[in-house]
Amino acid sequence: MRRPRIRATAPAGRPRTPGARTPAALAVPALLAVAFLLMPLLGILARTNWSQIGTHLTSPDVTQALSLSLLVSCWALGLSLLLGVPLAWLLARVRFPGKALVRSLVLLPMVLPPTVGGVALLLGFGRRGLLGPWLEDTFGIVLPFHTSGAVVAATFVAMPFLVISLEGTLAGLRPRYEETAASLGASPLRVFCTVTLPMVAPGLAAGAALTWARALGEFGATITFAGNLPGTTQTLPLQVYLLLQESPEAATSVSLLLLGIAMTVLICLRGRWTGTAAGRTGRTAPAAEYTGPAAPPAPFTEDRTEPAPATRQPAGQPAAVLPHQERWPLRAEVTGFNQLTLDAEAGTTLAVVGPNGAGKTTLLRALLGLTPRSRAVLRLGDTDVTALPPHRRGVAWVPQDGALFPHLSALSNTAYGLRAHGTSRAEARRTAREWLDRLGVGHLAHRRPAQLSGGQAQRVALARALAARPRLLLLDEPLAALDQTTRAHVRHTLRGHLADFGGVCLIVTHDPVEAVSLADRVLVLDGGQLLQDAPPAEVTRHPRSPWVARMLGRNAWPGTATDDGLALDGGGRLVVADRLPDGARALAVIAPEAVSVHLDKPAGSPRNVWPGTVREITSAGSRLRVLVTSPGAPDLVAEITPSAALELGLADGVPVWTSVKATEVSLVTL
Repeated sequence: MRRPRIRATAPAGRPRTPGARTPAALAVPALLAVAFLLMPLLGILARTNWSQIGTHLTSPDVTQALSLSLLVSCWALGLSLLLGVPLAWLLARVRFPGKALVRSLVLLPMVLPPTVGGVALLLGFGRRGLLGPWLEDTFGIVLPFHTSGAVVAATFVAMPFLVISLEGTLAGLRPRYEETAASLGASPLRVFCTVTLPMVAPGLAAGAALTWARALGEFGATITFAGNLPGTTQTLPLQVYLLLQESPEAATSVSLLLLGIAMTVLICLRGRWTGTAAGRTGRTAPAAEYTGPAAPPAPFTEDRTEPAPATRQPAGQPAAVLPHQERWPLRAEVTGFNQLTLDAEAGTTLAVVGPNGAGKTTLLRALLGLTPRSRAVLRLGDTDVTALPPHRRGVAWVPQDGALFPHLSALSNTAYGLRAHGTSRAEARRTAREWLDRLGVGHLAHRRPAQLSGGQAQRVALARALAARPRLLLLDEPLAALDQTTRAHVRHTLRGHLADFGGVCLIVTHDPVEAVSLADRVLVLDGGQLLQDAPPAEVTRHPRSPWVARMLGRNAWPGTATDDGLALDGGGRLVVADRLPDGARALAVIAPEAVSVHLDKPAGSPRNVWPGTVREITSAGSRLRVLVTSPGAPDLVAEITPSAALELGLADGVPVWTSVKATEVSLVTL
């Protein structure tokens, strides 16, 4: 069978419209700009005496100036790295008063005339400057007319290139990597050295190369502040200035050398400084993970896509205690945006659910000590960890994307927390491999995160968190990015290991299957407040939140009790069998299968009847879910068989009648 041919498309970011022509009004000035920039370079090439270039570049004065330039530029690069890297991190990561002023000071040498910069250095560090006399009297250091002065001048004009380049790279680095490393027990300095710096290495290398090239070519500030002393401060640019008066051909040859160095640096950095794709290396495509044929969608209240674990404790009871395993019950009082109290015995798994903005992730970050929005007075076991920094709390965090460190292999990722706690390298790697084997990804230990599928990466992230031996485990939607089949596979693996976990686990989820199958208790949040804390079965039967009821696939209408039923917040009235005191707030929960759909107004027992229009029909396993909008009631979802839908001729826009018996309405007081 012949395979279809696929035509190659233009690279992304370079669209080309067929038949479009560049306007002459733009093309001509652009060509003139290119010619304007190119002409001086062509002038150097045209005027170079190629037969004498070797003689010019090997003369004693030029070689001496070149050696001095290399010495000064390397020292300037070292000083820039020593001072500029922390400054770039501060500007990218820390909020403080006067930050805009500090950034302006960093940029100032880039726009300041170099000779003015030299004058400023003289007035600041010269013998009669603000700091110069103190340096001379205390340390005997005299910067002007000394090689150290040339280093200071080069650092002053070149360091901004490093700071600006690295700050941009740091700002683009998601803090979750560093926060995850801290949750695994790494101190801030260790996080900076083992996570931050390796991940910003390309930006750091680009800034360092530009800094060195700028320091090598510095002229104005050097001659003004350090002078032009042969062998001491006479760098290669200053040598070019002298040769222009004595030997213009030699000056042209030396200029060509500096031009070649500058062009080499720019060519090497062509994808890192300008942002084009040429300098970026491609990522390896994630490996496919086969887990069998696709499974059908799981029911809303029962997980049937996975085998039952060997043991699972009843809700509210701790898991079986492993020999010599420490137990870490949780006690937390959370204030701020979140207002709730957490109290859970060791071995308990809590599912945290709620709509977007309910404060679920904020709660996890408060327990980690990473957010000012909420504060947690946290006790794990007998230890109050409230005042401890994140890396000393014993709280491991698995973000939604796993946040695996891309520069480390799966094995090194898993061993990271152990190494941060002082475990030897050999022991950490042995334990890490055991955890990878337990989660079924031991054969992938040598792979980098870019070579893992979504399910594989989530297992590695879970192994990394469990291997660190945390007292509290926080999982932020760990399975959200996985497909249905892989999610069931990982969920089953996770459930087995949580049964043996000696601490408390909090799982943020939007999936009712995860809440039912993994959790002993479900915490329902809304607006930072705790609406319900109950076993999954109780939340399923009597949800106290409209969002949770809809997540479970039910219709949920809040309202106020009256003498003849429930006055709905969205308008309309609902007749119910159960009576509540007048004025009581309640949530009416109606199962979709309890809603009947008719083409004509029904007669008989139903006391809740509304006209409406079909707005959407979706598949739910072997049945169909029909969304009906009505002017007399909130939106209503009915669940019917495909044959019933075919018999009724349902389609978008078809007018229908819906009915619900009063006895089918469940009321939950709020």
